[in-house]
Parts: sequence; C-alpha cells; structure tokens
Amino acid sequence: MNLEFEKQIEDKRGRILFLKFGRKNINLIEIKKSFARGGHFHQTETSHFLISGKIEYYTENIKTGLEKVSIISSPNIINVQPNIAHLLIAKEDSLFFEVFENYEDTVFHKYRKIVEDLMK
Repeated sequence: MNLEFEKQIEDKRGRILFLKFGRKNINLIEIKKSFARGGHFHQTETSHFLISGKIEYYTENIKTGLEKVSIISSPNIINVQPNIAHLLIAKEDSLFFEVFENYEDTVFHKYRKIVEDLMK
C-alpha cells in the first residue's frame, strides 16, 4: 500500500493537500494567520493533529447551544465529538492534518459565516 497524492487546493487561507493511504484519507491543512477553517459539524468523531502554530478553537454543541472557546498551541490533538460544530482561527500561521475514512460534514452557518467574512 502506498501513500498517494490526490490533489492540492489553495486560497487566501492557505493550502490543503489531499492524500490517500488505502481506505484512509489524509488531509494536510494550512491556515494562515487571521484566517479560519471549519464552520461545520460531523456525525462521527474526528481529530485534528495540530503540527505547528496556535489557533483559537470554537466549538458549539448543536443540540444544547453550549459554546466553548479556547486557545490551542502545537503540538496538540483536537478531538471533535459528533454533532459539535467547530471553527479554527489561526492566531499565527498553523498547520494540521486529519485522517478519516468517510468524510461527511454539515455546514454550521454561524461559524461558516466567520470563515467567509475573514476571507473578504
């Protein structure tokens, strides 16, 4: 089994490299300072492995409305539980990766609007 490069995308926020290893997808994601990623939630648990940088991390339980905000510095692992909307805003240039088999997300408009506004 080989690690395969699938594609790369880039915008103001930075780049994402999409890789495949067997049935596993591996995304290497860059967030430039003052930009954001996320703005969605998943039905399954996911993890973000923060390799470098510092982020302001927002979560909101979509069922209870409970919101939490924290500052997370690298290296660190951020475990996201199902149905928890999340948003990552780079306090400095940051790099993380995620590993998954079946990626599905649902947009959380409150957080997605922040992502889009920071790109203007």
